[in-house]
Amino acid sequence: MVQTRGLAVNAETRRGEGATGRFGDGSVKLNPADKVVVAYLGLIAILILVFVYRIESWGWLCAGHAVVIALVCLIARWDRRLSTSSDRTVASFIHDWYPVGLMGLTYKELTYLIPRIHPRDFDSALAAIDHRIFGVHPTVWLERFTWPPLTEVLQLTYSTYYFLPIVLGVVLWKRDNPDKFHFLVFVVVLGFYLSYLGYIAVPAIGPRFLPSIVEAQTTSLTGLLFFQPVRRMLDSAEGITRDCFPSGHTELTLLVLYYARKFHRCTFWWLLPFGIGIVLSTVYLRYHYFVDVVAGALVAAAIVVIATPLYNNLPTRESQRA
Repeated sequence: MVQTRGLAVNAETRRGEGATGRFGDGSVKLNPADKVVVAYLGLIAILILVFVYRIESWGWLCAGHAVVIALVCLIARWDRRLSTSSDRTVASFIHDWYPVGLMGLTYKELTYLIPRIHPRDFDSALAAIDHRIFGVHPTVWLERFTWPPLTEVLQLTYSTYYFLPIVLGVVLWKRDNPDKFHFLVFVVVLGFYLSYLGYIAVPAIGPRFLPSIVEAQTTSLTGLLFFQPVRRMLDSAEGITRDCFPSGHTELTLLVLYYARKFHRCTFWWLLPFGIGIVLSTVYLRYHYFVDVVAGALVAAAIVVIATPLYNNLPTRESQRA
């Protein structure tokens, strides 16, 4: 049993295997991150069936979820069966990193699903909370600090959000720290999917689209060379997704910084300036309400509290024998 500052995991167990279950006649070992993926896909499939009368493509979507769940189980089984084979490296690599690609697919699905599952936007309510706290809309108040070079830097920094967890993951993976790496993947997957559920529960598109705030803004955001191209690229890639509450940029950035400091201090110092810039840019660039940022920070704190006991106490045959 390996102890890493309160993270107690069996490194051999977690190395692409983890929790054990039965599917058909063959055994499939799902690690904790796999279990979060399967649980999320299953929950979204249930929501699709509940709101089937609003979702024209419900059949295809449910079938797609079933196929992805089956693929996750097959990947886990393939990794396990090759545990003594020279091909294990390829199987483990796919098992370790498939969540990266899946995050993008499940996020894009929200663009279609959220307006059908929960067709009410909460922008006015979120803006009202901000206004009640500050007596002004934060994005309007921040106009006094608008400066094209700062806007340029923050927009570029904002876009690095997608790479922070990958950078830390690569560092841990390259250093052959399977216990720390798999725990990080579990935390990141849990963080992303909890934020996705938040988007479904409280749909909002952000202050830059709310008419009352747009009319109150007197200064447009302008950058230097890359502000507009990067902003258009992100808008095109993400689409109009109701993804404000909680702020995933805040939540995931804080999680990555916390575990970078805990697992690899050198990487933490490299990521810290980007992390600070990402959090500051959320409201400055008019992507989020202030209450979104607070909610993202609270979700991150909750995940830090529950992640280790949840990870270590997922039912596994191996842990029972350890």
